[in-house]
Amino acid sequence: MKRFAIILTVCLLVAFPVMAMGGSESGSSAVAAEATPTLNADGSFHLPIVDEPTTFSIFLNFNNMPFDPEWAVWKEIEKKTNIRLENVISQSNSNETEAFNLMLSSGNLADVIGYVSAADLEKLGRDGGLIPLNDLIDQYAPHIKALLESDARFKQFATSTDGNIYFIPKNQTVKTCEFWWIRKDWLDKLGLEVPTTVDELYTVLTAFRNEDPNGNGIKDEIPLFDRAGWKMPDEYLYLWDSSTQFYVRDGVVEFEPMEENYKTAVTNLVKWYREGLIDPEIFTRGTKSRDILFASDLGGCTHDWVSTADYNTKLQSEVPGFELIAIAPPADQNGVVKERTERFPGVGWGISSSCKDPVTVIKFFDYLFTEEGSSYMNWGIEGESYYVGDDGEKHFFDEILNSDQTPTGYLRSIGSIYRVGMNQDGGYEFATMNEYGLAAVELYDSHPEWYDSAQPPYADGKLDIKLFPEDESQYKRIMNSIEPYVDEKLQSWILGTSSFEADYDSFIAELKKRGIDEAQQIIQRAYDAYAASSK
Repeated sequence: MKRFAIILTVCLLVAFPVMAMGGSESGSSAVAAEATPTLNADGSFHLPIVDEPTTFSIFLNFNNMPFDPEWAVWKEIEKKTNIRLENVISQSNSNETEAFNLMLSSGNLADVIGYVSAADLEKLGRDGGLIPLNDLIDQYAPHIKALLESDARFKQFATSTDGNIYFIPKNQTVKTCEFWWIRKDWLDKLGLEVPTTVDELYTVLTAFRNEDPNGNGIKDEIPLFDRAGWKMPDEYLYLWDSSTQFYVRDGVVEFEPMEENYKTAVTNLVKWYREGLIDPEIFTRGTKSRDILFASDLGGCTHDWVSTADYNTKLQSEVPGFELIAIAPPADQNGVVKERTERFPGVGWGISSSCKDPVTVIKFFDYLFTEEGSSYMNWGIEGESYYVGDDGEKHFFDEILNSDQTPTGYLRSIGSIYRVGMNQDGGYEFATMNEYGLAAVELYDSHPEWYDSAQPPYADGKLDIKLFPEDESQYKRIMNSIEPYVDEKLQSWILGTSSFEADYDSFIAELKKRGIDEAQQIIQRAYDAYAASSK
């Protein structure tokens, strides 16, 4: 990367544009773009952004879906702005990390780059691969600038430790993320109350396992399951206020597998698994477990997104009486009710140093934060995916709400709700929710005390905190050794292939041998900087 940064710097100094995998093609120049106003005299966004059709190359893949300029939403945006984005990733290539590393090693950067890791994007910026956007935003992106000034979390996530903004995040305006769901029809059949503590949950799950709530005469119920993949163990460890990751308590960073709560959690999970309360295929069943276990009337309880509520309508004919409700997070062994999962701003996209016309690109970025651009990114296309009712509100057509795809799945199939710099509006989600989903959001929204507002961004089961550049490579080296080890040991304990009690002391010793103390110090420095910037 150092060699790459030097090459880029030399190229820029001699004013020789570095073409980026096809580069940008336009009859307009950067000077011409600057001359075009961002806003009209009445304050509306000036369209088209450029007079002549202009193409920029882009590197972008989200959820194994490479960006496709032929998606209906992006075709409409192209008509509005005169800007087209051509992906340098093959539509058949779903390996984002492999493609990203290949692009970096080639030295040929796309004009626009989005990636799953904020840390990697910021490192690319510090190494010269992405340009700082601060001045461009100040001059040409009034909507992004306004959001940076009004939303502290958005600004904090966008700003690197060196003070520069290298990418525009995907903002989240909704806080609630995942919920605890339980079969109310099973509770009613067995005469049980909604569990409010982890001990009560154990009692309920035991009844689900032993008292035949699905009524088929077979002991086949799977009381607790999850489809969260690699972060699944944390979904259960949360019940005892623990995880496999770092967590901050009273300003002190802890590596939770070394703390007392973890011992309590694992001891209980081993017991629950042995008693058949946890899905026996929990490590292998995969992302379809929710579909499989609910449709076969086997699943009883899970921790998942609001889309889980849709099974109440989808399964009425297959599982008569099926009723799934959201409940409060069960109080842990210390009586504390806590929900760890919530939404924070996430990675979006930046402009590479190979881009010949960054002014036009930043204007394009800003367009997606306008009311019109936000509608495309959140709702799709008016008249095709949604309509504006007599109440003045947007509504999805019934064909979308009742199709085989989820509404979110449909929107992503046409290019909306993608991982780009945008303001994700919760309104589109509320418009897709049935009464059970709305009740779930209302329940969790009405209890802000369940969320730890002092905690740094906690996304996908781990702290998403910015490290100091000098710490990044060492931290990654350490954790690349520790994280697989922790996951492997936890799985072996839950499955019963090794003994937690017998292994724990040597487990701690191995963590220290692999450098956990140094990694903890690195995260503590990062948290201290985060906390100072939050004041």
